[in-house]
Amino acid sequence: MKPVALLVQPNEALQLQCPTTAEIMATEAELQLLKKMVLEDMAQYLAEHNVPREGNTIGALWDLERVARELDSMRILLVDPYETEYNCDDALVAADLRLPQGKRRAYVVAEDVCYRLLFDDDAGDFVLVEQSANGTWFSWGIRGDASTSFLAR
Repeated sequence: MKPVALLVQPNEALQLQCPTTAEIMATEAELQLLKKMVLEDMAQYLAEHNVPREGNTIGALWDLERVARELDSMRILLVDPYETEYNCDDALVAADLRLPQGKRRAYVVAEDVCYRLLFDDDAGDFVLVEQSANGTWFSWGIRGDASTSFLAR
């Protein structure tokens, strides 16, 4: 860490330890661990997937084969994680459960044209974001585990 001196009283300096940019950013090993975590989540999702009973979902039911195909396509869309920012809106989430609106830092783990799956480290979850007409990325409330969040696109 880089020491920073603040003048408290005339001729008195208070030494603080501030992290450097390199210390704030995730290490390459941590980023690869994140990618491994996504792959493990996908395997567990498929192993534990139960087709819901009709009437308990919105839209068409996916059988196990469809889930396996979608996870295979997700696997192709995984990227080596890298840091980014997105605009948090989460309008689909109840107001009292929403994260504060505004820019948030996260890590891209998968990309599919106008969608990205991010890991929001501060929130501790994965979030699906969409690209707006002006090129920024925003969330609207699809959060949770990697597989469920990404398959919602």
